[in-house]
Amino acid sequence: MKTIFSTFAASLALTLSLPAAAQDAGQKAGNSEPAAVAPARLDAARVTVDYLFPLGTYERMMKGTMDQLMDSILTQTFDRPVAETMKGYGLEDKTLDELGDSSFNDIMKQRDPHFEERMKISTRVMMDEMTDLMTRMEPALRDALTRIYARKFTVPQLAEMNAFFATDTGSAFARDYMMVFVDPEMMESMMGMVPEMMQSMPAIMKKVEAATAHLPPPVAQPADRTDDSLSQMEDDQ
Repeated sequence: MKTIFSTFAASLALTLSLPAAAQDAGQKAGNSEPAAVAPARLDAARVTVDYLFPLGTYERMMKGTMDQLMDSILTQTFDRPVAETMKGYGLEDKTLDELGDSSFNDIMKQRDPHFEERMKISTRVMMDEMTDLMTRMEPALRDALTRIYARKFTVPQLAEMNAFFATDTGSAFARDYMMVFVDPEMMESMMGMVPEMMQSMPAIMKKVEAATAHLPPPVAQPADRTDDSLSQMEDDQ
């Protein structure tokens, strides 16, 4: 459970960074280097990024708002019946029916009466650590954004954007541009999509099976050979 929680939180934080870096990474796919950008365009783009993604943006996004979001996500996730959740992911097992309407919370509370409090504390610690991590990554993400804007827009276009951002209206827009994505109303809307996503999962998994049906099944390695391989790896270390 701790592993699932940690992975989920890390994935969520990383997802927030993707808009800033994904396009730049895409330019490097296939070992092709992005074309050189004129210094004037980089200078203009840097001003744009200062408006739209100033240093400290991730701290603003993740402090408070993300804590509440994580609490909401965990509450909704752990309050769902285990059988319903697992079947939503396409897992069919007779033992799931034996769980009835028992939720993750129900099961975990039997093992740990302080489960809810433990998870809330874990959420706070995790988000604090992720905030520090993303803050350290922020300069590199800002550099990536600068290169992206410099490639996509000309100096005159960037100058027009920067002139708008320098106005009262433009400044207000730029200041809260990223915050819109973690606004409680946006989060509530996204959470409202979860039930439909869960209902769609079995059909999606069937399409995945159909699309990979032409591939031979994975070859199961005998347990004794696996143990020998692990032992050999330990010896090599």
